[in-house]
Amino acid sequence: MNKSLLRKQYLQKRSDLSTQEAGHLSDAVLNYFSSLDFSRVRYLHAFYPIVGKHEFNSLLLVDWLREKHPEIKILLPKSDIKAHTLVHIVWNEHTALAMNEWGITEPEYGEEMEPSRIDAVIVPLLAFDKKGNRIGYGKGFYDRFLSECRSETIKIGVSLFEPEEKIEDTDEHDIPLDICITPYRIWRFNNYI
Repeated sequence: MNKSLLRKQYLQKRSDLSTQEAGHLSDAVLNYFSSLDFSRVRYLHAFYPIVGKHEFNSLLLVDWLREKHPEIKILLPKSDIKAHTLVHIVWNEHTALAMNEWGITEPEYGEEMEPSRIDAVIVPLLAFDKKGNRIGYGKGFYDRFLSECRSETIKIGVSLFEPEEKIEDTDEHDIPLDICITPYRIWRFNNYI
């Protein structure tokens, strides 16, 4: 299937989940996430779930990281909607958050971090395939961002659903995941161990 059809299909699949189902699936993803090795991660980029979209609850991962790995600095993106780019802000208990015009909660201001310093990125997605290709909301923010990161930056997808066999219309601008965590297992790509 192509990106456009899969995007519609997975938006509907997420919409069909009850709040309770989405919460249960997010808890199961956290169980697998907590088994990853974070010993070489100093800066981790996360995302804030969009209210009402039944996205994976990434706040569970952030809370777990803050408790188990307080040495890791967590970053949150701030969107430049006109340029379709992201600025990466250190996210701590003092960071002021606000909702942008797309309904995305993000930092109002704070210490900025260059993408080249980021060791791991939790990547939002709608769907992914068995080769690590992902489909987002279609604006290209994360592909642009990930292209600025180091090649060894770990790209961690999180999905409430299992992968498609193949996304047919990927191109050279698409940045594949290294791993993707679902409620049922961890998928590993690109020779990632």
